[in-house]
Amino acid sequence: MIRIFAKANYDFIGLRRYAYGITGVILFLGIVFLSTFGLNYSIEFTGGTLVQITTTKKVDVGSLRTGLDQGGIPGSEIQSFGSDTEYTIRARIVVAGSDANNTQATASAVKAAIRKVLGEGGSTCPAAGTSIATGQNWCVGRTEAVGPKVGGELRQQAFLLIFLSFFAVLAYLAYRFEWRFGVAAVLATLHDICTTIAFIS
Repeated sequence: MIRIFAKANYDFIGLRRYAYGITGVILFLGIVFLSTFGLNYSIEFTGGTLVQITTTKKVDVGSLRTGLDQGGIPGSEIQSFGSDTEYTIRARIVVAGSDANNTQATASAVKAAIRKVLGEGGSTCPAAGTSIATGQNWCVGRTEAVGPKVGGELRQQAFLLIFLSFFAVLAYLAYRFEWRFGVAAVLATLHDICTTIAFIS
């Protein structure tokens, strides 16, 4: 068996200055982006607009997602609904100057993007038991505003649990070993969280 780490002798302490520099650059850029643009929350956190469509034939979800991305609606959620020719699309376009979803603008943008992918269509779907009108490749079943799955209260609870976990780790390590080990562990965890958020931003 091949032993990849048979002679592991890495000078982590000697390379610490490089690690400080890389982390510092990521944190600095992250703080700049956070203070300028903030975090771009997904539909799970902000809510959006749900558009249900029915097509005349099965459609590749990847092509729909590409069309929406090119239409200026990145991060949309697309799911099959009921059958191979029914899909629900959750998307979001914010109102200028706020973080609220503009349902009408989102629905119009989704229809325009899908029209480029599937061709003619976009009218209201006919009643159950009847087919889509001739010359139409797809129709819209319903359009409605949807709320966020992850609310502000849940986010606050998550932050509170992380904060309390720091004290739990600090207390345990201070009791089991030395208090400075607990401080080091908490600072290392805080560093990882902040660096990850900065990198995402």
